[in-house]
Amino acid sequence: MDGVAASGETVTAATALAGLILVYLGSLAASFGTFQPQEQKTVRPRYQKRAWVAFAGLAIALLSASLGVLGKWLPNECMANAAVIILLVAFAWGIGIALLTAQEVG
Repeated sequence: MDGVAASGETVTAATALAGLILVYLGSLAASFGTFQPQEQKTVRPRYQKRAWVAFAGLAIALLSASLGVLGKWLPNECMANAAVIILLVAFAWGIGIALLTAQEVG
């Protein structure tokens, strides 16, 4: 299967992953908001680190989706293939986010 033919699936997977990461970011923000202002100063660095790592994963997933849309629209094989490769990076990034979170919890 060529990249252009897989673009639809790539866009679907990338936007689904971006949505999951966005939910994770919302959960982080909600969790951070439960702390009192004095406590927030203490936990802010840890929450900021997790939020920026998640934001980077969101950006990578959306880059993959964007390239997938453009690759199918133009149709550009190189762009579509790049979307698939970047999607794989986004999947790995998502696993990394989950692993870091699991390590912090226990």
